[in-house]
Amino acid sequence: MNIHDFFSLSAFLNYQLSGTPVNWRAVMTLMHPEALDEASDELVMEALMYLGEAYGQEKRKLGPLAVLHPIRTASLLSKTSPAVSTLDILTTLLHDKDEDITENKYCKEDWQKLEDLYQNLIRKIDSVEKWYLNERIHFLTRNRNETYHEYIDGLISQALSTPELIRVKLADRLDNTLDLRMDLYEDTSGDGCYRVIFEALFADTYTGPVVKTPHHSDRRINGAVRLYELYKNALLLSLLNERAFAFGEADRPLFDSLAVAGINEAQNVMLHIFTYHLRDTEKQRSLLLDVMEYCRAGRLTIAGSGGTHRLDRLFRDSFPLKQKERLTDKLGEIYEDKELMAEAAVAFIVIFTDFLNNPHSRIWL
Repeated sequence: MNIHDFFSLSAFLNYQLSGTPVNWRAVMTLMHPEALDEASDELVMEALMYLGEAYGQEKRKLGPLAVLHPIRTASLLSKTSPAVSTLDILTTLLHDKDEDITENKYCKEDWQKLEDLYQNLIRKIDSVEKWYLNERIHFLTRNRNETYHEYIDGLISQALSTPELIRVKLADRLDNTLDLRMDLYEDTSGDGCYRVIFEALFADTYTGPVVKTPHHSDRRINGAVRLYELYKNALLLSLLNERAFAFGEADRPLFDSLAVAGINEAQNVMLHIFTYHLRDTEKQRSLLLDVMEYCRAGRLTIAGSGGTHRLDRLFRDSFPLKQKERLTDKLGEIYEDKELMAEAAVAFIVIFTDFLNNPHSRIWL
Protein backbone atom coordinates (compact mmCIF):
# COMPACT_ATOMS: atom_id res chain seq x y z
CA MET A 1 0.00 0.00 0.00
CA ASN A 2 1.48 3.37 -1.01
CA ILE A 3 0.82 6.69 0.69
CA HIS A 4 -1.98 7.61 -1.73
CA ASP A 5 -3.82 4.34 -1.05
CA PHE A 6 -3.32 4.92 2.67
CA PHE A 7 -4.75 8.42 2.54
CA SER A 8 -7.70 7.19 0.48
CA LEU A 9 -8.42 4.46 3.02
CA SER A 10 -8.12 6.98 5.86
CA ALA A 11 -10.46 9.41 4.10
CA PHE A 12 -13.13 6.79 3.41
CA LEU A 13 -12.97 5.46 6.98
CA ASN A 14 -13.02 8.94 8.47
CA TYR A 15 -16.04 9.84 6.35
CA GLN A 16 -17.92 6.83 7.68
CA LEU A 17 -16.84 7.55 11.26
CA SER A 18 -18.22 11.09 10.99
CA GLY A 19 -21.74 9.78 10.46
CA THR A 20 -24.46 9.96 13.13
CA PRO A 21 -24.92 7.19 13.95
CA VAL A 22 -21.81 5.48 12.58
CA ASN A 23 -22.54 2.82 9.99
CA TRP A 24 -20.26 0.17 11.46
CA ARG A 25 -21.15 -2.30 8.73
CA ALA A 26 -19.77 0.12 6.13
CA VAL A 27 -16.64 0.56 8.26
CA MET A 28 -16.24 -3.21 8.47
CA THR A 29 -16.64 -3.57 4.71
CA LEU A 30 -13.96 -0.95 4.08
CA MET A 31 -11.70 -2.59 6.63
CA HIS A 32 -12.25 -6.18 5.52
CA PRO A 33 -14.09 -6.40 2.19
CA GLU A 34 -14.16 -10.21 2.15
CA ALA A 35 -17.45 -11.67 3.38
CA LEU A 36 -17.38 -13.18 6.87
CA ASP A 37 -19.65 -15.87 8.18
CA GLU A 38 -22.54 -14.68 10.34
CA ALA A 39 -20.89 -15.42 13.69
CA SER A 40 -17.61 -13.72 12.73
CA ASP A 41 -19.52 -10.79 11.28
CA GLU A 42 -21.24 -10.23 14.62
CA LEU A 43 -18.00 -10.44 16.61
CA VAL A 44 -16.16 -7.94 14.41
CA MET A 45 -19.12 -5.56 14.47
CA GLU A 46 -19.27 -5.68 18.28
CA ALA A 47 -15.51 -5.10 18.53
CA LEU A 48 -15.84 -2.03 16.27
CA MET A 49 -18.74 -0.64 18.31
CA TYR A 50 -16.77 -1.23 21.51
CA LEU A 51 -13.81 0.69 20.11
CA GLY A 52 -16.13 3.46 18.93
CA GLU A 53 -17.46 3.88 22.47
CA ALA A 54 -14.02 3.57 24.08
CA TYR A 55 -12.21 6.10 21.88
CA GLY A 56 -15.16 8.41 21.22
CA GLN A 57 -13.83 11.68 19.81
CA GLU A 58 -10.30 11.13 21.17
CA LYS A 59 -7.64 12.25 18.69
CA ARG A 60 -4.22 10.94 17.80
CA LYS A 61 -1.26 13.25 18.20
CA LEU A 62 -1.52 14.46 14.61
CA GLY A 63 -5.26 15.06 14.81
CA PRO A 64 -7.10 12.08 13.23
CA LEU A 65 -9.58 10.15 15.35
CA ALA A 66 -7.78 7.69 17.61
CA VAL A 67 -10.10 4.86 16.61
CA LEU A 68 -8.73 5.08 13.06
CA HIS A 69 -5.49 3.43 14.13
CA PRO A 70 -6.80 -0.02 15.14
CA ILE A 71 -9.28 -0.04 12.25
CA ARG A 72 -6.65 0.92 9.67
CA THR A 73 -4.19 -1.58 11.16
CA ALA A 74 -6.75 -4.36 10.78
CA SER A 75 -7.37 -3.17 7.22
CA LEU A 76 -3.65 -3.26 6.38
CA LEU A 77 -3.45 -6.79 7.75
CA SER A 78 -6.50 -7.85 5.77
CA LYS A 79 -5.38 -6.26 2.51
CA THR A 80 -1.89 -7.80 2.61
CA SER A 81 -2.93 -11.30 3.70
CA PRO A 82 -4.23 -13.97 1.33
CA ALA A 83 -6.42 -15.22 4.20
CA VAL A 84 -7.01 -13.71 7.62
CA SER A 85 -8.85 -15.32 10.53
CA THR A 86 -11.48 -13.70 12.70
CA LEU A 87 -9.08 -14.08 15.62
CA ASP A 88 -6.43 -12.15 13.68
CA ILE A 89 -8.90 -9.34 12.97
CA LEU A 90 -10.03 -9.15 16.60
CA THR A 91 -6.45 -9.22 17.85
CA THR A 92 -5.51 -6.36 15.53
CA LEU A 93 -8.54 -4.28 16.44
CA LEU A 94 -7.87 -4.74 20.15
CA HIS A 95 -4.07 -4.73 20.15
CA ASP A 96 -3.86 -1.39 22.01
CA LYS A 97 -6.74 -2.13 24.40
CA ASP A 98 -4.66 -2.60 27.56
CA GLU A 99 -2.63 0.54 26.81
CA ASP A 100 -5.33 2.94 25.58
CA ILE A 101 -8.54 1.80 27.27
CA THR A 102 -7.81 2.06 30.98
CA GLU A 103 -10.13 2.73 33.91
CA ASN A 104 -8.44 5.98 34.94
CA LYS A 105 -9.50 7.66 31.66
CA TYR A 106 -13.25 7.35 32.28
CA CYS A 107 -15.86 8.19 34.87
CA LYS A 108 -17.27 5.25 36.82
CA GLU A 109 -20.46 4.99 34.75
CA ASP A 110 -18.68 5.14 31.39
CA TRP A 111 -16.09 2.58 32.48
CA GLN A 112 -18.79 0.17 33.60
CA LYS A 113 -20.55 0.60 30.25
CA LEU A 114 -17.32 -0.21 28.41
CA GLU A 115 -16.70 -3.24 30.64
CA ASP A 116 -20.21 -4.51 29.94
CA LEU A 117 -19.72 -4.09 26.19
CA TYR A 118 -16.38 -5.91 26.27
CA GLN A 119 -17.64 -8.76 28.43
CA ASN A 120 -20.63 -9.17 26.13
CA LEU A 121 -18.21 -9.49 23.22
CA ILE A 122 -15.95 -11.92 25.05
CA ARG A 123 -18.85 -14.18 26.05
CA LYS A 124 -19.61 -14.81 22.37
CA ILE A 125 -16.08 -16.01 21.60
CA ASP A 126 -15.15 -19.67 21.80
CA SER A 127 -13.34 -20.39 25.09
CA VAL A 128 -10.14 -21.50 23.38
CA GLU A 129 -10.04 -18.49 21.05
CA LYS A 130 -10.88 -16.23 23.99
CA TRP A 131 -7.76 -17.49 25.76
CA TYR A 132 -5.64 -16.89 22.64
CA LEU A 133 -7.09 -13.40 22.19
CA ASN A 134 -6.28 -12.36 25.76
CA GLU A 135 -2.80 -13.86 25.48
CA ARG A 136 -2.07 -12.00 22.26
CA ILE A 137 -3.29 -8.67 23.63
CA HIS A 138 -1.10 -9.20 26.69
CA PHE A 139 2.09 -9.81 24.70
CA LEU A 140 1.38 -6.96 22.28
CA THR A 141 1.21 -4.50 25.20
CA ARG A 142 4.54 -2.90 26.05
CA ASN A 143 5.45 -2.71 29.72
CA ARG A 144 6.30 0.87 30.72
CA ASN A 145 9.55 -0.35 32.31
CA GLU A 146 10.80 -2.02 29.12
CA THR A 147 13.07 -0.58 26.47
CA TYR A 148 11.71 -1.00 22.97
CA HIS A 149 14.44 -3.59 22.35
CA GLU A 150 13.32 -5.62 25.38
CA TYR A 151 9.69 -5.38 24.31
CA ILE A 152 10.30 -6.55 20.73
CA ASP A 153 12.71 -9.27 21.85
CA GLY A 154 10.07 -10.65 24.23
CA LEU A 155 7.37 -10.39 21.57
CA ILE A 156 9.44 -12.36 19.06
CA SER A 157 10.21 -15.01 21.68
CA GLN A 158 6.49 -15.47 22.24
CA ALA A 159 5.85 -15.40 18.49
CA LEU A 160 7.93 -18.55 18.03
CA SER A 161 4.87 -20.36 19.36
CA THR A 162 2.28 -17.69 18.37
CA PRO A 163 3.56 -16.40 14.99
CA GLU A 164 0.38 -14.40 14.38
CA LEU A 165 1.71 -11.79 16.82
CA ILE A 166 4.31 -10.67 14.31
CA ARG A 167 1.91 -9.90 11.48
CA VAL A 168 -0.17 -7.81 13.88
CA LYS A 169 2.93 -5.93 15.05
CA LEU A 170 4.14 -5.38 11.49
CA ALA A 171 0.73 -3.99 10.51
CA ASP A 172 0.75 -1.78 13.63
CA ARG A 173 4.17 -0.34 12.79
CA LEU A 174 3.19 0.12 9.14
CA ASP A 175 0.12 2.14 10.07
CA ASN A 176 2.07 4.29 12.53
CA THR A 177 4.75 4.96 9.92
CA LEU A 178 2.37 5.82 7.07
CA ASP A 179 0.39 8.03 9.44
CA LEU A 180 3.44 10.30 9.85
CA ARG A 181 2.67 11.74 6.40
CA MET A 182 -0.45 13.34 7.87
CA ASP A 183 1.77 16.03 9.34
CA LEU A 184 4.22 16.46 6.49
CA TYR A 185 2.69 15.64 3.14
CA GLU A 186 5.47 16.60 0.77
CA ASP A 187 4.88 13.55 -1.43
CA THR A 188 8.50 13.48 -2.58
CA SER A 189 9.22 10.56 -4.88
CA GLY A 190 12.18 8.26 -4.38
CA ASP A 191 13.67 9.58 -7.61
CA GLY A 192 13.65 13.07 -6.08
CA CYS A 193 15.73 11.95 -3.13
CA TYR A 194 18.16 9.89 -5.18
CA ARG A 195 18.51 12.68 -7.71
CA VAL A 196 19.52 15.06 -4.93
CA ILE A 197 22.09 12.55 -3.66
CA PHE A 198 23.46 11.97 -7.17
CA GLU A 199 23.71 15.66 -8.03
CA ALA A 200 25.28 16.50 -4.67
CA LEU A 201 28.00 13.89 -5.19
CA PHE A 202 28.67 14.22 -8.92
CA ALA A 203 27.35 17.47 -10.41
CA ASP A 204 29.35 20.68 -10.11
CA THR A 205 26.20 22.59 -11.01
CA TYR A 206 24.23 21.24 -8.01
CA THR A 207 22.52 24.04 -6.07
CA GLY A 208 20.41 22.03 -3.60
CA PRO A 209 16.75 20.94 -3.60
CA VAL A 210 14.20 23.37 -5.00
CA VAL A 211 12.09 25.05 -2.31
CA LYS A 212 8.47 24.59 -3.41
CA THR A 213 6.60 25.60 -0.26
CA PRO A 214 7.36 27.73 2.82
CA HIS A 215 8.83 25.94 5.80
CA HIS A 216 6.26 24.96 8.42
CA SER A 217 7.63 25.04 11.96
CA ASP A 218 4.52 24.07 13.93
CA ARG A 219 4.55 20.31 13.38
CA ARG A 220 3.28 18.08 16.17
CA ILE A 221 5.92 15.45 15.34
CA ASN A 222 9.36 16.76 14.43
CA GLY A 223 12.15 15.11 12.49
CA ALA A 224 13.90 13.65 15.54
CA VAL A 225 10.73 11.85 16.63
CA ARG A 226 10.30 10.56 13.08
CA LEU A 227 13.82 9.15 13.20
CA TYR A 228 12.99 7.42 16.47
CA GLU A 229 9.96 5.83 14.78
CA LEU A 230 12.30 4.59 12.03
CA TYR A 231 14.64 3.22 14.70
CA LYS A 232 11.77 1.17 16.12
CA ASN A 233 10.96 -0.20 12.67
CA ALA A 234 14.59 -1.07 11.97
CA LEU A 235 14.90 -2.77 15.34
CA LEU A 236 11.81 -4.90 14.71
CA LEU A 237 12.93 -5.99 11.24
CA SER A 238 16.49 -6.63 12.37
CA LEU A 239 15.51 -8.76 15.37
CA LEU A 240 13.13 -10.79 13.21
CA ASN A 241 16.03 -11.62 10.89
CA GLU A 242 18.42 -12.16 13.77
CA ARG A 243 16.06 -14.68 15.38
CA ALA A 244 15.48 -16.32 11.98
CA PHE A 245 11.75 -15.88 12.34
CA ALA A 246 9.84 -18.22 10.04
CA PHE A 247 7.74 -15.81 8.00
CA GLY A 248 4.35 -16.99 6.87
CA GLU A 249 2.73 -16.06 3.58
CA ALA A 250 0.97 -13.13 5.25
CA ASP A 251 4.09 -11.81 7.01
CA ARG A 252 6.57 -11.13 4.20
CA PRO A 253 4.41 -8.54 2.36
CA LEU A 254 4.02 -6.60 5.64
CA PHE A 255 7.78 -6.87 6.31
CA ASP A 256 8.59 -5.52 2.84
CA SER A 257 5.91 -2.82 3.04
CA LEU A 258 7.33 -1.60 6.34
CA ALA A 259 10.82 -1.46 4.83
CA VAL A 260 9.52 0.56 1.86
CA ALA A 261 7.62 2.90 4.18
CA GLY A 262 10.83 3.34 6.18
CA ILE A 263 12.78 4.25 3.05
CA ASN A 264 10.17 6.79 2.00
CA GLU A 265 10.01 8.40 5.44
CA ALA A 266 13.81 8.58 5.70
CA GLN A 267 13.96 10.18 2.24
CA ASN A 268 11.47 12.82 3.27
CA VAL A 269 13.41 13.61 6.44
CA MET A 270 16.67 13.97 4.50
CA LEU A 271 15.08 16.11 1.77
CA HIS A 272 13.35 18.32 4.33
CA ILE A 273 16.64 19.00 6.13
CA PHE A 274 18.55 19.62 2.89
CA THR A 275 15.76 21.90 1.64
CA TYR A 276 15.15 24.04 4.72
CA HIS A 277 17.93 23.60 7.29
CA LEU A 278 21.25 22.66 5.63
CA ARG A 279 21.32 24.55 2.36
CA ASP A 280 25.13 24.58 2.08
CA THR A 281 25.81 22.21 -0.81
CA GLU A 282 29.39 21.48 0.28
CA LYS A 283 28.13 20.48 3.71
CA GLN A 284 25.50 18.23 2.11
CA ARG A 285 28.18 16.58 -0.03
CA SER A 286 30.44 16.10 2.97
CA LEU A 287 27.66 14.50 5.02
CA LEU A 288 26.72 12.12 2.22
CA LEU A 289 30.32 11.03 1.75
CA ASP A 290 30.74 10.50 5.48
CA VAL A 291 27.67 8.26 5.68
CA MET A 292 28.74 6.40 2.54
CA GLU A 293 32.12 5.56 4.07
CA TYR A 294 30.41 4.60 7.33
CA CYS A 295 28.09 2.19 5.54
CA ARG A 296 30.68 0.76 3.15
CA ALA A 297 32.94 0.03 6.11
CA GLY A 298 30.20 -2.20 7.54
CA ARG A 299 29.59 0.02 10.54
CA LEU A 300 25.81 -0.35 10.36
CA THR A 301 26.02 -4.02 11.24
CA ILE A 302 27.66 -3.16 14.58
CA ALA A 303 26.33 0.37 15.10
CA GLY A 304 25.03 -0.24 18.62
CA SER A 305 27.96 -2.23 19.93
CA GLY A 306 30.73 0.34 19.99
CA GLY A 307 32.56 2.94 17.95
CA THR A 308 32.91 6.68 18.26
CA HIS A 309 31.19 7.86 15.09
CA ARG A 310 28.24 10.16 15.76
CA LEU A 311 25.91 7.53 14.29
CA ASP A 312 27.33 4.90 16.65
CA ARG A 313 26.54 7.15 19.59
CA LEU A 314 23.06 7.86 18.25
CA PHE A 315 22.12 4.19 17.90
CA ARG A 316 23.87 3.15 21.11
CA ASP A 317 23.16 5.96 23.56
CA SER A 318 20.17 8.00 22.36
CA PHE A 319 17.38 5.86 20.92
CA PRO A 320 17.50 2.87 23.34
CA LEU A 321 16.62 4.93 26.44
CA LYS A 322 14.07 3.34 28.78
CA GLN A 323 12.71 6.37 30.65
CA LYS A 324 10.28 8.36 28.51
CA GLU A 325 11.40 11.69 30.01
CA ARG A 326 15.05 11.05 29.19
CA LEU A 327 14.16 9.95 25.67
CA THR A 328 12.11 13.11 25.13
CA ASP A 329 15.03 15.25 26.28
CA LYS A 330 17.46 13.34 24.07
CA LEU A 331 15.22 13.67 21.02
CA GLY A 332 15.09 17.40 21.71
CA GLU A 333 18.89 17.50 21.59
CA ILE A 334 18.93 15.50 18.36
CA TYR A 335 16.43 17.90 16.77
CA GLU A 336 18.87 20.76 17.30
CA ASP A 337 21.61 18.84 15.48
CA LYS A 338 20.47 18.94 11.88
CA GLU A 339 23.70 17.45 10.56
CA LEU A 340 23.23 14.36 12.73
CA MET A 341 19.60 14.10 11.67
CA ALA A 342 20.56 14.24 7.99
CA GLU A 343 23.20 11.55 8.44
CA ALA A 344 20.77 9.36 10.37
CA ALA A 345 18.12 9.74 7.66
CA VAL A 346 20.57 8.62 4.96
CA ALA A 347 21.70 5.71 7.15
CA PHE A 348 18.08 4.60 7.55
CA ILE A 349 17.61 4.67 3.76
CA VAL A 350 20.52 2.23 3.54
CA ILE A 351 19.23 0.11 6.45
CA PHE A 352 15.75 -0.38 5.01
CA THR A 353 17.14 -0.94 1.50
CA ASP A 354 19.31 -3.73 2.91
CA PHE A 355 16.23 -5.35 4.45
CA LEU A 356 14.67 -5.49 0.98
CA ASN A 357 17.82 -6.72 -0.76
CA ASN A 358 19.04 -9.25 1.79
CA PRO A 359 16.61 -11.52 3.69
CA HIS A 360 19.32 -12.11 6.29
CA SER A 361 20.19 -8.45 6.84
CA ARG A 362 20.75 -7.56 10.51
CA ILE A 363 21.63 -4.27 12.10
CA TRP A 364 23.07 -4.12 15.61
CA LEU A 365 20.85 -1.51 17.22
